Amino acid sequence: MSPSRVVVTTIDRPDVVEVSGLRGYPVACIADVLGKDHVAPPGLVGLTPGSPVCGPAITCQGPDVLIRRAAIDVAEPGDVLVVAAGGRTDRACFGSATAEHMRARGIAGIVVDGAVRDIADLRRLGFPTYAKGVTARNYDYPVALDEGAVNVAVNVDGCCVAPGDVIVADDDGVLIVPHAAVPGLATRVATAISAEHVKWARRLGGRFYAVEQLRERGYRVCASAQEVLG
Repeated sequence: MSPSRVVVTTIDRPDVVEVSGLRGYPVACIADVLGKDHVAPPGLVGLTPGSPVCGPAITCQGPDVLIRRAAIDVAEPGDVLVVAAGGRTDRACFGSATAEHMRARGIAGIVVDGAVRDIADLRRLGFPTYAKGVTARNYDYPVALDEGAVNVAVNVDGCCVAPGDVIVADDDGVLIVPHAAVPGLATRVATAISAEHVKWARRLGGRFYAVEQLRERGYRVCASAQEVLG
């Protein structure tokens, strides 16, 4: 269990060049190289389409407004705020006013294991927002303030996110890159993407020869449905 009633003001961030190298690569391609288990469950989706984000995680345990504001205060430009709100979608804990404030501070985006509101304004702002749902009803604060914490390991929809892990998110979903896995990852992804391009360029417009491969695996290949019925 993560500690509560603690605010850690300084985190160990990955090398900025290594993090920058991951920007622009699709989540799906990074996941193919890193490992698909690092992708958050599909319920956590982008609510501001076309707004990818990539940056070190500043973690926030619980949905209370004071905890979230403390996390914002200690965040640095380029960070991504990760709010472990317990997956509740009946109450929102993030909206457009906070988004504008975060953007003014250079914070790159937010991931909420819970709900947000003001979605039209968030989309107008283009502030990268990933969450499990949308509702106009927010919390009555304070809420679970005694269990709150900033920059401790948190549970986000079943995934562990530690401060300093890199969050990469786009319209396909949210990926958590462990701090230790960041070095060299961008190079590996670039190599994998290049190999895929070469492979598909050779295949383009041609046959996969999948029928022949299935025959080799014991499939019965028939020229017509009548043969199957016969």
